[in-house]
Amino acid sequence: MNRRAVLALVPASLLTLAACSGPGPDSKAPAPRRLTSEEADRMALARFAVYRRGTGGVTATVPSGDRTITLTGRVDWRGHRGYAELRDDATPPSRELVHWNPRGVAAHPRWTGGLPDEPPASGWEFHPLRPHSAALDSMLLLLLHLGSDRPDNAQLLARSDARRLREDRIDGVPVMVAAGPGAAGTPAGSGRLGNTRYWIDADGGLLRFQARLGGEARWATADLPRTRPAGALPDPPEQLAQPAAPH
Repeated sequence: MNRRAVLALVPASLLTLAACSGPGPDSKAPAPRRLTSEEADRMALARFAVYRRGTGGVTATVPSGDRTITLTGRVDWRGHRGYAELRDDATPPSRELVHWNPRGVAAHPRWTGGLPDEPPASGWEFHPLRPHSAALDSMLLLLLHLGSDRPDNAQLLARSDARRLREDRIDGVPVMVAAGPGAAGTPAGSGRLGNTRYWIDADGGLLRFQARLGGEARWATADLPRTRPAGALPDPPEQLAQPAAPH
């Protein structure tokens, strides 16, 4: 990973996907403040802890207009690929299987059988990821970038406009809730909170990630429970496994 991009936690180029146009923080919540050195150390470990897990279970909800898409599956943070079942509560509701990697998404539409260990061999439809025009594609790409093969730079985080928001619990585990650094180019101390939130336990483990995507007022949320067993992902459809064509 390019260490010059550590302030974003997720790559700086992806911060534009999380455009913060919704309401500000709850006035009843504690005032956000700078990270202490210990909190910056915890935040710097978050993506590295995800990477060390290798493969993990993920449950995510992605608002898109008046719809909500729910994703339940697994992500291989070292191999940069995912496999999940999607449920869209649109009218009429729909379900599909998806494989994805940075190159694109292979979807099996009109699926009704849960998330199989052995996905069907045919019936897949492929499209490139469109993170700047589709909230779901933004979240799929962000999920792949929640793992990093080295810790982020704690000193840079402590000097950035990342903020500690509050303490909370997830499944009984105490966590620090922190806002990631603001959009690229936002000066530290400007008062503008970032478009991402990280729920981090005492050991630097990332248990929840939130982002505002494409101007949505509602937060997209991904839960990364450590207790859920996660086996290896099945092989992706052939079209997704092919290398990207040269430009």
